[in-house]
Amino acid sequence: MLIYKSYSQKPSDKIGFNLMKEAQKIDAIKYRRDVNIRFLYKSALSKNYHYPRNIAHEIIDFEGLIVESISRNKEEIKYALIQLHGGAYVSGFNDTYRKSARKYLRCMNNLKVFSLRYSLAPKYPFPKALNETVSLYKHLLDLGYKPENIIIAGDSAGGGLAIASTLFLRDNLIPLPKAIITMSAWTNLGMDGESHEKNKEKDPMFGVGSVPLNVEAYTQGQDHKNPYISPVYGDFEEFCDMLMFVGGSEIIESDTLDIAKKAGITNEIQVHDFQGMFHVFPFGFNLMASSKTSWKIIKDYINKKLG
Repeated sequence: MLIYKSYSQKPSDKIGFNLMKEAQKIDAIKYRRDVNIRFLYKSALSKNYHYPRNIAHEIIDFEGLIVESISRNKEEIKYALIQLHGGAYVSGFNDTYRKSARKYLRCMNNLKVFSLRYSLAPKYPFPKALNETVSLYKHLLDLGYKPENIIIAGDSAGGGLAIASTLFLRDNLIPLPKAIITMSAWTNLGMDGESHEKNKEKDPMFGVGSVPLNVEAYTQGQDHKNPYISPVYGDFEEFCDMLMFVGGSEIIESDTLDIAKKAGITNEIQVHDFQGMFHVFPFGFNLMASSKTSWKIIKDYINKKLG
């Protein structure tokens, strides 16, 4: 069953959109270099990041897989959430994802968030990140987490990776996680969905005049229609439920909508489409109405699925 909900743009959303549009005129942002805009966004990974005292933090090496985990002190851990960062498969885990991990952690007691620092293209193209995600999931099963107590979440490339990895799990008869959460998932590396034309003048990050996403870095000549690269080409029989967010002004809006239509035939798929919003807008956190609404929906969803 597909549940689709569209949201109108609120005043704070419009301000956020205009700020994002202006920000793209700054070369460091336009060309996706290291950016540090104080509390808004930081593309670097600090060596001495300070978590609140009530959060237990560790960096784990699972046989070469580097994973950053956080949980609440003095809580008995029962549930796991795997966070897969975005960055078009070429940019790594950073302090902004530490902030989003904390947002996920606040959604539910007894939860542990595992943020995978997967290998990056072009040095490590497909299927390296996919294999590492599957390996982490299997490690969690080995640690005693039940599949029904695990959620995989990802934004942008991480959203596509979350879906692709779960397709791989299903195809290899590995028990699936309870659900997937995506934000602006990049699921069609052919870059030919309907919204690529419809929203090319609207999208401030990837539309006309922007620096195009580097598909070749990840695919390196491999068929982009491989469902483990572009899950929009997969089939979704016996798949898991999904909660999906997307901005109505994104050129990859259809990356979410096309998968939702296919997967919604046999699974419960919720799509929240925020009109006038840009790529991964929930990372506006508490600064925009759309962001605050998104995290409330995420919290309710996690508690419903795992509670």
